[in-house]
Amino acid sequence: MNKKIIHNIVILVALAVLAWAFFYFTKSNPTQDLIASGHPDWPPIMYQQDDLIVGAGPEIITKVFEELGIKVISKHVGSWDVVQEKAKSGEVDVLVAAYKTAERETYMDYSIPYTIDPVIFVTKKDKTFPYENWEDLITLKGVVMIGDSYGQEFDNFIIEKLTVEKVETPEEAFTLLEKEEIDYFVYALYSAENYIFENNISDKVEIAPKYITAEDFYLTISKKSPFIEFLPQVDVILKKYIDDGTIKEMIENHQ
Repeated sequence: MNKKIIHNIVILVALAVLAWAFFYFTKSNPTQDLIASGHPDWPPIMYQQDDLIVGAGPEIITKVFEELGIKVISKHVGSWDVVQEKAKSGEVDVLVAAYKTAERETYMDYSIPYTIDPVIFVTKKDKTFPYENWEDLITLKGVVMIGDSYGQEFDNFIIEKLTVEKVETPEEAFTLLEKEEIDYFVYALYSAENYIFENNISDKVEIAPKYITAEDFYLTISKKSPFIEFLPQVDVILKKYIDDGTIKEMIENHQ
């Protein structure tokens, strides 16, 4: 083999090594900002403010990724079902908070849980009814929000047993309650309390005292995101903030 051929082979091998090293470095150290998003109406964890998603969730996620040298932009990109579709496509890297469902696990990986989110139902003040378990809802008509999950088990119960109408916003749901077109509205406890307080309607509606369920909230990363390889480090940092009370304090500051 002549020297020219050997020289060319050496150059090609060197270029291949450099290309691999560049790919590995950029994959392990993404230069782009991380795009996060979340539910636009789920305070205090996440909610829309102009073109941003704000709340305890974005604050927690920003702090976690700061430790990894990654800048987070928490954007409002649409309704909750649209947000999930963008996570599926990889247009959104991270959901700041989500319940775990089998369908979502096909396109996102989950962190450890970092807080618990109670789920309740709201009724009109003079239209309350006895409630002990899910079966008590079977003969009634409820309302849920499009794209929302209330935990895999209750989601399945809704599909199999309950009569519900789907709406896009809590405003629509509370309007249906006011008009007595439905009997109850399934919603997150803290979001319901926030909405009732901000709209001064505590004399018109009532939160059922017994939870429907209480679900874990997780940070999720799209399987198509370059940031997915950071999930083990994310879990370590989340665990630290859970143990030292940082996450609890952040959530309480937004309630």
